[in-house]
Amino acid sequence: MTLCLVTHSWKSEQYKLVARKVIEALQNLPKGTTIVNSHVDARLNGAWCVYETANPDELVKYLMNSVPEMTSQAIPVIQFFPPGPDLYKMMHIMSQ
Repeated sequence: MTLCLVTHSWKSEQYKLVARKVIEALQNLPKGTTIVNSHVDARLNGAWCVYETANPDELVKYLMNSVPEMTSQAIPVIQFFPPGPDLYKMMHIMSQ
């Protein structure tokens, strides 16, 4: 599984519609995908969410199909704090 930071954006006037559709979409995420945390921009026009997934492209496609008013982009990330297993793997590789 890969941790992915997924950035989302939408028009602020569509916030209520997007919020409703996102809540519905999160109930049926692709198999093997879980949301770890989510932060919504206080201007109500974007969000940054961390998901654990085996297929980031499938997740983005699912989200954009479920909420066409929202754009999404996934970036694989390594959890730095609190330290996660991937950080230790990276440190081990760098030490060699």
